[in-house]
Amino acid sequence: MSLFIELVQVALGKRNELSRMPTAVEWEKIFDEAQRQAVSGLMIDGLERLPDSYRPPQVLLLQWIGLVQLNETAYKLHCRRAKELTSLFSKSGFTSCILKGVGMAQLYPDPGKRQCGDIDIWVNGGRKEIVGWLRESYQTGNVIWHHIDAEIFGDVPTEIHYHPCWLYNPFCNKRLQKWFESQKQQQMIIDKRLGFAYPTVGFNAIYSLVHLYHHLIEEGIGLRHLVDYYYIVMALSADDKRILAGELKRFGMFRLVEAVMWVLGEMCGLPSEYMIVKPNEL
Repeated sequence: MSLFIELVQVALGKRNELSRMPTAVEWEKIFDEAQRQAVSGLMIDGLERLPDSYRPPQVLLLQWIGLVQLNETAYKLHCRRAKELTSLFSKSGFTSCILKGVGMAQLYPDPGKRQCGDIDIWVNGGRKEIVGWLRESYQTGNVIWHHIDAEIFGDVPTEIHYHPCWLYNPFCNKRLQKWFESQKQQQMIIDKRLGFAYPTVGFNAIYSLVHLYHHLIEEGIGLRHLVDYYYIVMALSADDKRILAGELKRFGMFRLVEAVMWVLGEMCGLPSEYMIVKPNEL
């Protein structure tokens, strides 16, 4: 097992120490990989759990701490923008829900340590209605099947969804969109503490898996996607898992979730009793 994966497991509380002390060059590689995988905040939790004698060189450690502080500042900005975006749509009669990002971060022990990218917001309305409203006041990008980019803030990119996501198989996609529609109202209940709505863990168990599937096909899966799913699975109840297993079969996603459970077991140390289905390496 690589030292990088060992540190992931230390960060998640699945092991207590590394198998050996990394060299200075190995620490540099671990740090670079943590940045590439967008998990610097998660990994520093692992550093904090290690004995002092197993810490990186001081210069690298300070650089790592500085990067995590920047991430935490970005998280606060994203929360503020998500609240403003929610209010903006609400004043025009649209309810909404923040997908991924700062909504997903609420499942982490320390939400500020989950690195954010853009803000994805699911707006309750038709494509023509939403796109027309956006084009009246903002610079917009190309309209695609499930979302449109809109330049609403100068400091945070925003992606406006009229559908959360989609599947390539038209029959499975029809079932998925019907399920999204049945779940919509429950996802758009604003958390008064934060000022915006974000999905329930049961919704995220399906939505995030579909999102992960698109990354697998189109861009490649990053560790942050898998850690997100780890925290989703850890938060699911036994009843949630029984229901989800059936839904994932209907959407043609059962083999993917088997594979994801295997990866989470191997990489993140996910215990078998928390898994949605039995893991399958193949």
